[in-house]
This record gives sequence, structure tokens and C-alpha cells, in this order.
Amino acid sequence: MNVKNVFGIDLGTTYSCVAQIDGQEQAVVLRNFEGAATTPSVVYFEDEKTAIVGEEAKNQLEVEPEKTVCFVKREIGVDASYDKLNNRFPYHYDPTEISAFILKKVVKDANCVRESEGLEPINDVVITCPAYFGTKERMQTKQAGIAAGLNVLAIINEPVAAAISYGVKTDKTQTVLVYDLGGGTFDVSVIKITRGKIQVVVTGGDHHLGGADWDLAVSQFLLDEFNKANGTEYSLDSDVHLKNTLFLQAEKAKKSLSAKERAMVNFQYEGKSARIALTREKFDELTEGLLEQTLSYVESTIEDSKKKGVETFDQVLLVGGSSRMPQVKAAVDKRLNCDARLTDPDECVAKGAAIFAMNKSYEDAIEAFENGETDDCPDMVKCSTTIVNVTSKSYGVGIIPHNVENLIMANTPLPTEGRGVFCTVYDNQPAVRVDVWESNETEKIIDQDCAECLDDGLLPLTKKWPAGTRVEVVFKIDSEGLMYVWGKLGNDIKEYCLKITGVKDDKEMEKCKKILAEAEVN
Repeated sequence: MNVKNVFGIDLGTTYSCVAQIDGQEQAVVLRNFEGAATTPSVVYFEDEKTAIVGEEAKNQLEVEPEKTVCFVKREIGVDASYDKLNNRFPYHYDPTEISAFILKKVVKDANCVRESEGLEPINDVVITCPAYFGTKERMQTKQAGIAAGLNVLAIINEPVAAAISYGVKTDKTQTVLVYDLGGGTFDVSVIKITRGKIQVVVTGGDHHLGGADWDLAVSQFLLDEFNKANGTEYSLDSDVHLKNTLFLQAEKAKKSLSAKERAMVNFQYEGKSARIALTREKFDELTEGLLEQTLSYVESTIEDSKKKGVETFDQVLLVGGSSRMPQVKAAVDKRLNCDARLTDPDECVAKGAAIFAMNKSYEDAIEAFENGETDDCPDMVKCSTTIVNVTSKSYGVGIIPHNVENLIMANTPLPTEGRGVFCTVYDNQPAVRVDVWESNETEKIIDQDCAECLDDGLLPLTKKWPAGTRVEVVFKIDSEGLMYVWGKLGNDIKEYCLKITGVKDDKEMEKCKKILAEAEVN
């Protein structure tokens, strides 16, 4: 593998970005066809096999909203095609496939830059995801990359990527809290950075909380003011065109307020109009509850970090485009009594992923050399950063009567294994039911109402065994957060094919790759 030909992709809820390591071994972002560093994660379908992604698609939210998809990352993990999630959407694509369209577009644009310079096209990539994504969401994100025709080297957490981008610039040993407020998701992670090692201590967050929620709050305010001015009673739910137009106006006003104290919005609808003033003070008042939600996650994550022996932080990093809002730094500084650093919020995640990809490329080269697969000895010094991640969720097995026995707890360093011993119920039982559950709970035994069942398959028993025979179930989660399951009865070991609902099998993936290969994406 060519070390220089590896890339990092920030697959964001609202914007996506591609980065590479340049000739000076610096992480740089590859600009899109329009010359921008980031591309809106919006897909407009001209027809079933023709998709437009990016700024042009975003403009279609006001024109043909029923054929336009945005915030699809929030639907990753949902077991439904998008036409069922939104009954106005006319095509049968699921969130994984729509994410693949976004990836295909940003890679296509980046390849235009590389081809103009006589360089090879993008193939080997690391894709980022929210730290709070569970196994299902991570697997679907990886499958989106594969469907887009990419070789996905790894899936890594966005705060980790941000810390890598920051951490490679310092030789100091530091404990860092990363506050990552993106367009549609929020993560908070406590990370230890030492020379040669970046270790996640704990993580928390909500992948349904982000800048889009601020835009929605402003949209409602704008509509209320419009109704007052015109004596009307429109609602955001009454017309999708109205909602999307207000949403885009709200986003512009929000961005304007990051630099100014006041934004003016001129809004027209059905022959009526209003000129609406939005001050930063009013904006902060409208969104105070949303900001407080993020701070609540910060405080709970700090409490979790204290249980791991980490009570103080040398640095607080603000990442994610929505962290540009002045209210964020002000609130974090006040709550944590710190001077939080806003660190390249739009690009640092993609850059960190590119650095990680380069690091992994060196690791693979070293392994190939040590195994005698090549005579080309890589530079050992360059492979200098070890990444230690943690589980974002707890994982357990469903047990009688209506409980889950957790085998792996949230915030356990990866890779990891968890084991549990269970018994057959009756003689000659042909199989053992293995229900795999995911939750935020950290107690050993929890109620199933507190968890989500990822899989409810059967583990076949190859012999006839008496009732009460002990069966050991083994969970393994790799460094990417992807899970594998085994069953062991005596010396009889059976790998259990974990089929998570909503995650594609090999046949479904081949169909998905064919669809993406045949589709036109611009």
C-alpha cells in the first residue's frame, strides 16, 4: 500500500470532508468541485438512478423537498428504508445507501483534484463516526463506504480524530476533554494524550443532538414572528416547503450571529412578507435548553472519568462546526472554569482521520515486512501513535425472565472480550437462543426495557446434551467497535454469525454495490 495514498473522511450529518497527507507529511483537506473544503451532506434525486449531492442538492430543499434527503446520519441504525421513514420520498433507499451516495460524491470531487495532479484515485480510507455510535451504526457506516467502492481501513470516533489532529502537534502529556458539537450529533470524550499514544478514557453524547436543533428552534421563532406580523397561523408541520425555507434562513442567521450581534431575516410566503430581527441575546435565549443538554452530557462524562481516576483536564477542545457559536465557548468556559480552545472545527476530524490512516498504513507495512511479505523496510519511527478507544455502549445477553446480563460494559478499553456462562433448559436441546443487547446501562443485570436487541438468533448445538449443560458465550469487540460472538460447549467451539437487524449480509451488499456503481452521482 502506498502510504501517501490513504485518506480520512469526515462523514458528517450536515457537511462532509476529505483529507490526505501531502508531500510535506501534513494533513490537508481536498476541496470539492465548487472549491469548498466541505460538502453539504444532502442528496437530491433527479430520478432513481441520478443523484446530486452538496450545495445544489441543499438548494432543492425549497424546490423539491420530497426528493431531497438531509440529516441521514441521524437515521443510521434505523431498520427501515428512507421511503418508510419519510412517506413523501419516492425511492427505496436506506440510510446506508444514501450515505454511500454522499461518500461517492466527496470522493469523486477529491479525485478530480488528484487526477489533475497526475495522482492515483482514492481507494483506502478511514471514515469517522460519532463516539456514541454503537455496533450497528458503525457497521452500517463501514458498509456505506464499501458500497461507495472504497476500501475502509477503519471506523474511528470523531473526537479521537480531532484529538489526533491536535495531539500530533504536541509532545506534552495531557488529559483533554473534547466537546464535539456537529450539525446533527454531539459527543464528549475524555482523552489522554502522551507521546506515541492517544487513549480514550470515557465517552458520552447523543447522536440526535446537534446544530440542526438550534436551526429548528430559530425556525420556530421566525415563523412565530411572521405569523404575528401577518395575522396568520402557519405551522412548521403544515408545509414541508415552508419548513425547509425557514430552516435554511435560520441556518444563515445562526452563522451570521457567530460574527455579529444581530441578524436580519427577510421572509416571504404566499404573498406575505416580514422583516425579522434576531439578536444574539434572543438566539441564546431560544437555544438555552439545547446548550444545557450538552453541558449535562459533559458533566455526566466527567463523573464517569472520575471513576476511572481522571479528575482534571489540561485542555478543553471545541470541535464540530456548531462549536463556532459564541454561546458554546462561553458556557463551557464558565461551567468548567477553563479557557476552551476552538481547534479547526470544520476540518480537524477529517485531518485526524487522514493521520490515523497514514499511521495504519505504516503499521500494515511493518507487519508485511516482519512476515517476510516484502523486502521494503518501512520507517519504524513514523509508526509512532497508538490509539486506544473504548466501547460507547454496554453489551449483554438476554436472560430469563426479562433481563439482560451485561458481558461488556460501556467505556471499556478496546479491543476487549466478555464471557458469560449459561445453561441449556432441557435434554437434547438443539440450539441456544443468543439475544445480543446494547444499552447505556453499566449494571451487571438490567431490565430489557433499558436496552435495544441487536440480534435474536440461534446458536446450534452439534451434539445431544442433557439439561443444565453449561454453554459459554463470548463477545469480542475489536478496536473499531465492531462485535463478534462465539459459543463454547466443552471443546466444541462454534462461531456464531451475528446478524444485526438492518446490517446487510454479503448478498445484500453485492446488490448495494451494484446500485451505487450504476448510479450517476454529481
